[in-house]
Amino acid sequence: MLYANADPFLLHEPGGHLDVRVARYNALDNRRVRVEGSRWVPGPCTVKLEGARAAGYQTTILAVLRDPHHGAHARAWVARLTACLRVSIKRRMGLSPDAYGLEVRLIGVDTALGAPENRAGAPGEVGVLGIVTASSQPQASEIGKLINPFVLHCARTDDEELPTFAFPCSPATTGRDAPYEFALNHVMRPVLVITLAPLIARLLRIR
Repeated sequence: MLYANADPFLLHEPGGHLDVRVARYNALDNRRVRVEGSRWVPGPCTVKLEGARAAGYQTTILAVLRDPHHGAHARAWVARLTACLRVSIKRRMGLSPDAYGLEVRLIGVDTALGAPENRAGAPGEVGVLGIVTASSQPQASEIGKLINPFVLHCARTDDEELPTFAFPCSPATTGRDAPYEFALNHVMRPVLVITLAPLIARLLRIR
C-alpha cells in the first residue's frame, strides 16, 4: 500500500480497488503479520498504465574531508561550496540554476535523508558526493570538470587559507549517463478498443 501508491489506504487496480481504511495489522511474531478487515471494491474494467522517462544525464564527483574543522562544519561548507559553484557555472557556461541540477550529499552525515537528517555525530572523515544533472552528458561532464577544483580547495570562509581535500580516485568525476524516474502510474478506463486481427486479415485477403 505504500509502494508507488498515492494513497496508503486505497489501491486502485484493474477491475476495482482495495480499501484498507479499517484494516487491522497484528504481529504474529518477528516475521509474520496478520491483516484483517481489507475490502475489495469491484469497479469498471480498467487498465493499469506505468511508465518511466529519462531524467537528464548525470556526472558524479567524489571527494573526502578529513580535516576536523571542515568535517565538523560540513553542512555550512556545502552551503558555501554550492553558492560559489552557482556563480562560477553561470559565469563560465551561461547556465542559470534551473537549467541543471546540482546536489551535494555528505557520506557519513546526511547521505540518505539530506536536509531532514536529525542525527549528529563526529565522523573521522566525511565523503562529499556531488551529483550533476544536465540536459546532455557532455554538459553534465563539463559542469563536473568545472566544479572539480572547488570541491578540492573550497574554504569554509573568506578568512581561512585554502584547504586541500582528497580525491579517492582519478579522474574524480564519473559519467553516469541517463538516470530514469517514474513518469506515469495511472489506472485508466478504456474508451475505445480496436482489434487489429480482423483488419489485418481483411487487408491480406484484398491483396
